[in-house]
Amino acid sequence: MGAETDNIFLHENTSYLATADADDDSGTRPASLGRLRRLALRSTGARPADDGDNEPFTYQDQRPDLEQSIFIQDRIRLNNWTISAGLRWDHYQLVVKDQGVQPRFSIARSFPRANTVLHFSYDRIFQTPSFENILLSSSTQIESIDPGDFLRLPLKPSKGDYYEGGLSTVFAKHWKLDANLYRRFVNDYADDDQIDNTTISFPISFRKAIIYGAEAKITVPDWHHFSGFASYSYMVGNVWNPVTGGIFLSDNADEAAANLSGHFPDSQDQRHSLRARARYEIVPRLWLAFGTQYDTGLPFDFGGDRDQALAQYGPEIISRVNFDRGRILPSFQVSASAGLDLYTSERMKMHLQADGENLSDVLDVIDFGGLFSGNAIGPPRSFALRLTANF
Repeated sequence: MGAETDNIFLHENTSYLATADADDDSGTRPASLGRLRRLALRSTGARPADDGDNEPFTYQDQRPDLEQSIFIQDRIRLNNWTISAGLRWDHYQLVVKDQGVQPRFSIARSFPRANTVLHFSYDRIFQTPSFENILLSSSTQIESIDPGDFLRLPLKPSKGDYYEGGLSTVFAKHWKLDANLYRRFVNDYADDDQIDNTTISFPISFRKAIIYGAEAKITVPDWHHFSGFASYSYMVGNVWNPVTGGIFLSDNADEAAANLSGHFPDSQDQRHSLRARARYEIVPRLWLAFGTQYDTGLPFDFGGDRDQALAQYGPEIISRVNFDRGRILPSFQVSASAGLDLYTSERMKMHLQADGENLSDVLDVIDFGGLFSGNAIGPPRSFALRLTANF
């Protein structure tokens, strides 16, 4: 049993320099820059300046984030049964006030003769919104960017139900299997948005999300000088319209108001992922290891077409994405390592290790056209040599 209180005094100080007006004839600069400039002039009381002499958009505010919780939890062991149960109450106050009661329950049953444990759990979750520019997005000042076309909805905490069941078992004396199935329902599902392609981001929420999947991992701790693991995960995540929280401006406001039904993939909807690594001890001081990694690719939502993306990011990156499916192409990588114990005594140990990552030299596009209009790219083929000494 316990209680917790978090009192955070949130300070926001934003300064953004607009470099072009909305009426730029070139069509290469976003209209948000001109809108931000007009807002800057209103917020600072400045008069319109000559071209190239823009005033920055500035915003300052502070407010306490007050969060309190009370919880109680206990665990009961009865023969081969283990039961854990708890109850938690949370209160949240920042831009809005909300509270939630969260029951939590788990049960496990062991079968010693079969070296197996079955388990099931249920959690009710209460997730508060992200801090990122939350005061800015809730202020009337940001509405002035486009006073005739905006949509504002109160941003509430996400509430949901998490279910999980699975087993752990040991077979063939040395092989261990862990497998889980899970399903998650979340209302007012939290996400992020931004003002056009500026770096000003803020939290938003959608009506609901349903995420389900399965995970499995086989581990071999030590078997005839061999050890390793192989893991597989499958996940499907969908988010349902309409939006239920946040600020939306200009075209984003029109789109948010029009999309009242339907669903789309969650940004972390990685359908299939595979990891494997094997280690073999050649002699007591020398070992070799090999690993593989496979991902089917995350979804992406790019605002332009393929030709615009090609001009912005180049052919190498574009060759790794599928615009028809709206997903990054699958990625397969290979790694290898070798280790040698150079010196071992009671007082000191010296170890030499060589690592090679992404030996297939795949251009690993992890995220495409994400928040801040950027991409996440994994490291290319690389090699490392490490010498460690422990005294």
